Amino acid sequence: MKFFLIELEYLVPLEKLDQAVPAHREFLQTLYDIGTLLLSGPKEPRNGGMIIAKSISLEKISETMKGDPFAKLGYANYKYTEFHPVKHQTFLKSWIEG
Repeated sequence: MKFFLIELEYLVPLEKLDQAVPAHREFLQTLYDIGTLLLSGPKEPRNGGMIIAKSISLEKISETMKGDPFAKLGYANYKYTEFHPVKHQTFLKSWIEG
């Protein structure tokens, strides 16, 4: 399994973005439900967001994220950084090894 930090950069005013937030969060929940995501949320200041995810490949996770309403509507750019977790809290062991 590979691990990714996904950084979103918002491309539209927050008033417009906020209209798509419920659909965006519903989409993310489907990825939480299957164990793909660990954390997600807006940055401070709120000009983008961050997601920690796992996937079999960069191609797979980037293809998956194309289903995000923010991506479909052109409301955000996505930057993917692969990393290798070598240390973690013990309660994360099953997510990392699963």
